[in-house]
Amino acid sequence: MCSQAPPLSPGAGPPADQTVVIEEFRYLSQKLFVSVSVFAGLGILLGIVCLTFNIYNSNVRYIQNSQPYLNNMTAVGCMMALAAVFPLGIDGLHVHRRQFPVVCQFRLWLLGLGFSLAYGSMFTKIWWVHTVFTKKDEKKDRRKHLEPWKLYATVGVLLGIDVLSLMIWQIVDPLHITIEKFTREDPKGDLDVLIQPLLEHCSSEKMNTWLGVVYGYKGLLLLLGIFLAYETKSISTEKINDHRAVGMAIYNVSVLCMITAPVTMILSSQQDASFAFASLAIVFSVYITLVVLFVPKMRRLITRGEWQSDTQETMKTGSSTNNNDEEKSRQLERENKELQKIIQEKEERVSELRNQLSERQALRSRRRASTITINQNHSSTPPQPIRDPRSLAPPPGYPAPTLDPTTFSSPNLYQADSKLNRNNCHTTTSRLQMLYK
Repeated sequence: MCSQAPPLSPGAGPPADQTVVIEEFRYLSQKLFVSVSVFAGLGILLGIVCLTFNIYNSNVRYIQNSQPYLNNMTAVGCMMALAAVFPLGIDGLHVHRRQFPVVCQFRLWLLGLGFSLAYGSMFTKIWWVHTVFTKKDEKKDRRKHLEPWKLYATVGVLLGIDVLSLMIWQIVDPLHITIEKFTREDPKGDLDVLIQPLLEHCSSEKMNTWLGVVYGYKGLLLLLGIFLAYETKSISTEKINDHRAVGMAIYNVSVLCMITAPVTMILSSQQDASFAFASLAIVFSVYITLVVLFVPKMRRLITRGEWQSDTQETMKTGSSTNNNDEEKSRQLERENKELQKIIQEKEERVSELRNQLSERQALRSRRRASTITINQNHSSTPPQPIRDPRSLAPPPGYPAPTLDPTTFSSPNLYQADSKLNRNNCHTTTSRLQMLYK
């Protein structure tokens, strides 16, 4: 009987001349990419719904008081940020290596412009509220009537800064594909083969410098937005009635961005963790922004029926515009005639009062002149000379007159003097009353 030969081991056979190195690219997990892409697509649909709702109800006063054009910019920016999730997950498994720099450009521009539109519009609202309602009264009165074009100009300036910086970056140091090599790995079954893991990145020669400039600028905006939101949390205004919701959205976006930016730089070598962290931060910040800004408006208009009343009023005014104009013109003519009559009556009354006032002034001037002449007459009368009592004596040879002692007694004399004084007081008081009249 022949004995059966034992099976050959995996390493059996002649040894290889050299170790074979097999390059293997690391790609993103497709399950993770598909799941996050679904959430991003739903977020884009939510943004379209919010944008349509805001445009359709732009004539409603409650929507007008929330600066609808800025809210439209926020919705568009959120949709652009969600659209950036798709190129973030695209790698060499989906596109050719030559087309990968184009994907890098899409990532950068969609994220930059989306952030500028979404966060810039919210930052403009908070900045305007803080500028108007936290200054002194003099400056407050000057800045209360801020034109809407200034708000749009502010968003345009923020957007222009991002566009200019990105253009300079792409012209001076454009993005290109770089390959990161990891340590070689030994397969379990073959000792003569080594696997070289590779990972594709979007990078440039001075990538850290450009990221430092962009992150520094965005970080200052985020910190300033948090400060303004905190300063205006207790302010209530009708011109921007959703500034508190905007402040809440700024808090969430700022916290997520400040945590995500450094973490993604640290986890750049781990494609799954880096993509999950960055994409989920974008998705959550966008969902929170859209829900906080637009859902309360939808609920208010639907529950209170404000959009129905406004649309009905617009339809009625559109169908009967001419009749309403004629009735308004007639009513205005009637009111004008009535006001003219009232004005004439008031003018006549004013003229009568002026005449009475002039007569009283003339009478007062006459009385003052008469009192002045009387006083001058009293002061101009010469004093009578005091006669010597001896001159009153009778001539010689005539008897002296006899006087009744009762007539010149002191009580009668004082009574006569008192009566005279009383009469004089009475006359002086009557004169004073006449003068004051």
